[in-house]
Amino acid sequence: MKKIGKSLKKYLKEYYKIILVYILLLALFLIKLPYYISAPGGLIDTSDKVSTQDNFKLKGTLNMAYVSEIHATIPTLIYAAINDDWDIEKETEVKSENETIEEKYYRSKMLLEEGNDIALLVAYKHSDVDYEITNNKVYVTYIDKIANTNLKIGDQILKVDNQKINNKTELFAYIKSKNIKDNVTIEVLDIKGEKQTRKAKLINLLNEPKIGAVITETFDIKSNRKVTFNFKESESGSSGGLMLTLTIYSHLNKIDLTNGKTIVGTGTIDINGNVGEISGVKYKLIGAVNKGADVFIVPEGENYKEAKKVKKQKGYDIDLVPVETFEEALKYLENN
Repeated sequence: MKKIGKSLKKYLKEYYKIILVYILLLALFLIKLPYYISAPGGLIDTSDKVSTQDNFKLKGTLNMAYVSEIHATIPTLIYAAINDDWDIEKETEVKSENETIEEKYYRSKMLLEEGNDIALLVAYKHSDVDYEITNNKVYVTYIDKIANTNLKIGDQILKVDNQKINNKTELFAYIKSKNIKDNVTIEVLDIKGEKQTRKAKLINLLNEPKIGAVITETFDIKSNRKVTFNFKESESGSSGGLMLTLTIYSHLNKIDLTNGKTIVGTGTIDINGNVGEISGVKYKLIGAVNKGADVFIVPEGENYKEAKKVKKQKGYDIDLVPVETFEEALKYLENN
C-alpha cells in the first residue's frame, strides 16, 4: 500500500497541471448556471407522431416546430451573448416563482396529452367519423400566486360543493355562477391517488370569479377509426395542436394537404377548432427556415406580427399564413 501511495503521489506531482486543466474543462461544460437559453429548434414530422389503420403517405410533410431550451453552461452562455438568434433568460423568468421546474414539466406533459385529445376530437368532427368521449378527467396543473386555495398541482377535481364535475366546461360554468370571494369546497384525488378535501376562496380575475388555477382536461375517444399517438417521454406542450389536427384529418380522409411541400406550423387547438397563440414564434420560424420549409402557418394576432417582423428583418423567402381556426388552415392547404 505504501508503494502504491508513493507512486500516486509522484504521479500527481508530475501531472497536476494537466489534471487541473481537465477539472476546469469539466466545470466549464458540466456546471449548470441559473440561466436558460432559448434557441431555434428543428421540425417534427407529425405523420411520425400519429398512427392510423390506413397506410396513407404524403408527398411532402406536415411539421410542428419547436424551440430548443438549453440549461446554460459557461460556453453556451458566451455563445448566446454573441448570437442574435439565441436569447438568455434567468431561471426565475423561465419558471413561475411559485412553480418548480419539475411542476412546469408536469404541466407541459399534461398539456401535450390534452392537446392530443383535442386534435383527435376536432379531426374526427371534420371527417364525419363516429366517436364517443369517455373517461374525462380534470386536473390542476398550475396555481397562480394570487390564488387563495390549498389545491395542489396534480389534483384531479371530482366535485365542487358536492356537485360532480365531469369536464372543464362544467367546472368553469359552476365557478362563474358564484360570486367573487365566495368559498368553495373541492373534492379531489391527489397525485398519489388519495381522496382529499380542498378549499378555495374565489378571486377576482377580469371581473369574474376564478379559482386561480390552470385546469387541464384529458379524455378517451372511442371510434372504429382508431388513431394512436407516438410521442417520446421528453416531448411536451400543446403548441403542436393545429398541425396534429391537420395531419390526423389528412390521414383519415386520405387527402394530401402538402402538395409536395414542407409545411410547418404552430398553434394550439381547442374543441371548437380555434387556433391559440403560443410562445417562441421567432425561434420556430428561424428553425423552420433553416430546415428548408416552404410554408409557415402561424396564429393570427401577436404571433403573426412577430413572425412577419422576423421574416422582414432576415429577408426570408417563406410563405407566412396567419390563421384563427382549423378551417382556415385547412382551406389554405387545400387551395395551395
